[in-house]
Amino acid sequence: MAKPELIECMNRALALELAGTIQYTQHSFLVTGIEREIYRKFFRDQAEEAHGHTYDLGDKIVSLGGVPTVEPAMILQATELSEMLKMDLALEREALAGYMAAWELCDDHKPTQFWLEERIAEEQLHVEELEKLTNERMSHINSERITLKQVS
Repeated sequence: MAKPELIECMNRALALELAGTIQYTQHSFLVTGIEREIYRKFFRDQAEEAHGHTYDLGDKIVSLGGVPTVEPAMILQATELSEMLKMDLALEREALAGYMAAWELCDDHKPTQFWLEERIAEEQLHVEELEKLTNERMSHINSERITLKQVS
């Protein structure tokens, strides 16, 4: 059996993924306006991915000797797209922190550590994409001209 602290961290991540499934689904229902067609699919895709993570986490928790939670973390609602994206970014950041905390606790169980590294990489990509969508992450272009050269 794994350390109780590790199972607790994994259950926190599970609670966040459960919340993500619900929150993203709710956002797909509530998004309106000209962005609806694009963001409805985006939110539903994110909900499906979070749902898949719940299965993986639940199975992993049981394999470590724990009992998976069925209680989601707090679910936030909004009707404005920009607020939805900010809420989702906060949720993804919290999930990333949860996976990182679990990773730090499993130094004596390398397979679990490697498994968590995949989840951490996925969550980091979600955070980066949501930072772009909320304008928290932007490219900085300097004033130099870029000249493209033709290759023959």
